[in-house]
Amino acid sequence: MDSVDNGATRESEIVQAHAHLWTHAFNSIYSMSLKCAIDLGIPDALHPHGHPMTLPELAAALSVPPSKAAFLSRLMVVLAQIGFVSQRKSAAKNDQEQLGLTYSLTPISQAIRKGEPGGLSPMVSFILDPIIQGPLHCLGEWLKSESLSPRMPFVMKHGKSVWEYTAQDEGLNRSLNEAMASDGPVIMRLIVEKRGRQLFQGLRTVVDVGGGIGGLVREAAEAFPQVEWMVLDLPHVVAGLEGTRNLKFVSGDMFKAVPPADAVLLKWILHDWSDDESTKILKQCKAAVTSNGKKGKVMIIDIVIGDESKEDGATMGIKLCSDMMMMAIVAGKERNEKEWAKLFQEAGFTEYRITPLEGFRSLIEVYP
Repeated sequence: MDSVDNGATRESEIVQAHAHLWTHAFNSIYSMSLKCAIDLGIPDALHPHGHPMTLPELAAALSVPPSKAAFLSRLMVVLAQIGFVSQRKSAAKNDQEQLGLTYSLTPISQAIRKGEPGGLSPMVSFILDPIIQGPLHCLGEWLKSESLSPRMPFVMKHGKSVWEYTAQDEGLNRSLNEAMASDGPVIMRLIVEKRGRQLFQGLRTVVDVGGGIGGLVREAAEAFPQVEWMVLDLPHVVAGLEGTRNLKFVSGDMFKAVPPADAVLLKWILHDWSDDESTKILKQCKAAVTSNGKKGKVMIIDIVIGDESKEDGATMGIKLCSDMMMMAIVAGKERNEKEWAKLFQEAGFTEYRITPLEGFRSLIEVYP
């Protein structure tokens, strides 16, 4: 009996292992279904309708021809399975009418409506863009290569860095900038919620280094009108952008100089760069906040990888996947507190304070 029982146990373990592998192999289908929903505009079609939509109503709103309605139905089943839409049986008007399904938004799909303040559809679309996903297919080949060139799988796949690509490709440049701006309003509110308005008390000038099209700073400029805000980014990023009374956009290179200010913001910048490059950026930021005898601060919004035993699985999963993305796309990485502290010391800073924000990022205040 023992051998039979052991054999059954082994078979059960194999089946469970296979199920786990199938799940991870098919997870990309969920991601692509999400991308398809955004590309089609499914959340945007459901929102203004005001009540659950039938499949024919949804197909008509999306300009999906009747010949493809059955395929749309199959997509909706997957989206309902992962919580991006709510799917329910509709009430029949009479005994002869066949029961159908209706679809409506969920809190998750609200977050990917186009134009939703703080909505993440630009970020999701950027991450799932074939240009960004392609280098992940080169990871194995890149890791086996003994040469240090190219520095990252993105260059192996495309023959140029992501920064060179965005400088030459208006579509990817726009996608990246919209992605980085998309969560700016939410991040700003989370910062104020956690640290209070005193975080910006006494500041007259703040520079958002690598701030793109100003997703974070536009929110900040409205919340703190007494502060002069500036966005520093590359010429092709800030070209044509209009500021406001207390917000302006300036072209420049953060590796060469950062304008003098009472404080410098770095939102999701340093994880794009190696330790040496990050140290150079931080040194320029230190020079900016200590000019003319001042002693300001640098505020970093980034990931801090913590102790696995103290973080929930979903949050740690996002952090580790982001680290893999940094390895594939740029020359950067996500860092733990010890690695952050080493960077700050090498850049000449003397103290820092980490405040975890709701979600997976933290605010790090660094002082000269």
